[in-house]
Amino acid sequence: MSITTDAIHRLVVLNESENNPSFNPIVQVLKVMPVNNSSSSTEQKKRYRVILSDGKHHCQGMLATQHNMFVESGDLTDFSLVRITDSMKNLIQDRAVIILLQLDLLSNPGHKIGVPKDIHRAGAGAAQAGAARYNNNNNNDVKPETTASNPYGNNNNNRPGMNNYNRPTSVPSTSTSNPYHHSTPIARTNIPSSSKPITPIEQLNMYQNRWTIKARLTSKSQIRHWSNAKGEGQLFSMELLDSSSDIRATMFKEAVDKFYPMLEVDKVYTFSGGRLKAANMQYNTCKSSFEITFDQNAEICLEDDTGEIIQQSYNLVPIVSLENVDPGGFVDVCGVIKNVGEPGTIVSKKTGKELSKCELIVADDSGAEVSCTVWGDKAMTAAQDFAGNPVVAFRRARVSDYGGRTLSANGDGIAIRPRIPDAERLQNWWQSGGSRVGSTKSLSSTGGGGAGRFPKFEERKTVAAIKGENLGYTNPEKPDWISFKGTFNFIKSDKEGGAWYTACPNAEEPCKNRYKVTMGSDGSYYCERCQQNYNSCLHRYIFSATIGDDTSTTWVSIFDDQARVLLNQMTADEMYEELNGDPGQSAYDGYFAKANFTDWIFTCKVKQEMNQDEMRIKTSVHSLHPVDYAKEGRSLLDSILAM
Repeated sequence: MSITTDAIHRLVVLNESENNPSFNPIVQVLKVMPVNNSSSSTEQKKRYRVILSDGKHHCQGMLATQHNMFVESGDLTDFSLVRITDSMKNLIQDRAVIILLQLDLLSNPGHKIGVPKDIHRAGAGAAQAGAARYNNNNNNDVKPETTASNPYGNNNNNRPGMNNYNRPTSVPSTSTSNPYHHSTPIARTNIPSSSKPITPIEQLNMYQNRWTIKARLTSKSQIRHWSNAKGEGQLFSMELLDSSSDIRATMFKEAVDKFYPMLEVDKVYTFSGGRLKAANMQYNTCKSSFEITFDQNAEICLEDDTGEIIQQSYNLVPIVSLENVDPGGFVDVCGVIKNVGEPGTIVSKKTGKELSKCELIVADDSGAEVSCTVWGDKAMTAAQDFAGNPVVAFRRARVSDYGGRTLSANGDGIAIRPRIPDAERLQNWWQSGGSRVGSTKSLSSTGGGGAGRFPKFEERKTVAAIKGENLGYTNPEKPDWISFKGTFNFIKSDKEGGAWYTACPNAEEPCKNRYKVTMGSDGSYYCERCQQNYNSCLHRYIFSATIGDDTSTTWVSIFDDQARVLLNQMTADEMYEELNGDPGQSAYDGYFAKANFTDWIFTCKVKQEMNQDEMRIKTSVHSLHPVDYAKEGRSLLDSILAM
C-alpha cells in the first residue's frame, strides 16, 4: 500500500483535510513520542506526539487521546502506515501541528520510506508553487495544473475563496508572507443545513477554540454567590446534552445577568464562544471529560426542538446491585420515593458552615431500597417536590458505605418523573404491589441524630457481633454500623459537675452551640472557636453507659441528641437547674435511675479512635427507639414462621 503523494503538503499548506472531506491520505508515522506534561494533575490524560511523513516532507502531529490505546497496546509504533480519516490543523508558535482525530492502522514496513524533509524548511516557494497543483479525484494520482483555473474544476473561478464544496477555503497567499499566518485552530465538522457547523459534544477537545454545539438544557442550578481574596461575584451551572454525550457548563458574573433569565430547562439551544477546561469529576455529573465556561460574550440561540436530542441520558443500575459498587463511586439510579424524612442541618467539618439535608428512601423493582440524601435548597423543598411517591431519576449519585449502602445526590442531577421508559415501568410496579410493606429490603441502616430512622427487624444483630465481626477494624478512616435490641444496665452519671459539658451559647456560625467553653476567673465563658467571651453558657449532655443483651455487654458513648430521647426530652440546662436547686442531687439521680434498665432499639457507630496515645475501639449511640413490644412480638413470630 503506497503513501499518498504530497500528503503532508496538502495537509499543512492547502488545508485539504478541511476543504475536502473525501481526502483521506495515507502517511507514515516516523516517530511516536509521549508529551511531557508540566502539570502535576493526575486528571490530565497522557498525550502522544508523532512525526508524519509522505516520503518527501514530514511535519509534527498529535494523537487525539482516544487513540492512546493504539500506542499503549503496541499496534502504533515507529514506521507504521496509517490512513487519516479526520484531522485538524493547529498552529503552535507558527508551526503547523496536525491533530489526528480519526485514523485507520494499516501496516508497518519496518523502515523509513523516502528521505523526507521538514515541510516548514521547504520554504514559501514550495507552498506558492503547490497552491493550485492538485486535483482531488484520485489521492494517489497528482497532476500539475498549468492554468489558473480552480484546482477542483468547478464553476467558482470568479468567486475567490470558494471550493467545489461551495464553502470558504483559505487560498495560500502568493506573496512572500508566512503561509502559516492563522492564529487560531481550524476544526473540521460536518456542515448542517443551518449556517453554523455543529460539533458533537463528544468531539470537543482542548485544541479547538472555535466551535458551536447544539444541545438540550437538561438542568440549571440556582444562582450562587461567592467571595474570596480576589473579589466576589455570582455563578450558575447547567448541563447540556446532545445525541453524542453531555457536558457541564458554568457562567460567571455578567453572563449570569445576561443569560440566566433566557435559558429554560428542556429547551434546545446552540452555544458558541465558550472556553474548555478539564472537568473536575468529583463534582461533575456529566460524561464528558471537559467542562465549558461561558462569559457575557457567548452566543446562545434558541433552536427548534426536532426531537433528535433525547430529554436525558442515563446508565441506570438496579438498587440491589449497589452492594457491589465500591464506596466513592457514582451511579445512575431510578426509583420510587418511598419516604421523605424531615429536613435537618449539619455543620461541615471542613468549612464550619451549616448544610441543609433531607433523607429520602428510594425503592425499585429489584426488591431493594436505599437511603439517599439530598442537600441545600432541594432538601428544604423535599416534602413538596417528592410528595405522592413519584418516580425520580438520580444522575451520578455518590455511593457511600455510611451505614450499609447510602447515596448522596446533587440537586442538578435529580429529575422528577423523567420521560424515560424505566419511569413508566417503575410506576406500574409500585401501583401493582411494590408499595406493600416488606416488598423491598433496605441496603441502609442509618438515620439522623436522636431518634433517627427505625432499623428493620431483619437488619439487627446482637451486641456480641461488635467483637465477633471485628467492627471498627475494617477501615481506620471510616466507621462500621450496627443495629441491635439492648438494655441499659449502667449509666455513668456521677461525673463531677453533672453528665454534661459547657457549650458556647452562640447559635450562629461557626459554633452552633456545639463547641466547649471554659470559665474564666471573672466568671465569664470563653470560646476558642469564635474567640468570644460570654456571660453564660449552655449545657449539653455527654456521658457513658453499658448496654447488654443475652449475648454480651458493651460500653457506649451518649451525646446530647440521644440523651434527650433517653431522658424524655429533658434538656441538660433543665437538669442542671434541678441539680443546683431543691431537691438537688436526689432528683438528678432519680432521672438516671428511671432511664436505667430500659429496653431500646439502637443504631451504633463503631470506630477506632486515639485515646491517651492508644488506639481503641469506641462505640457511640447514633440513634435509639423505645421497644414496641406488640410489634416486636409480631416480628419475632414472622421470623419464626419464615424459618
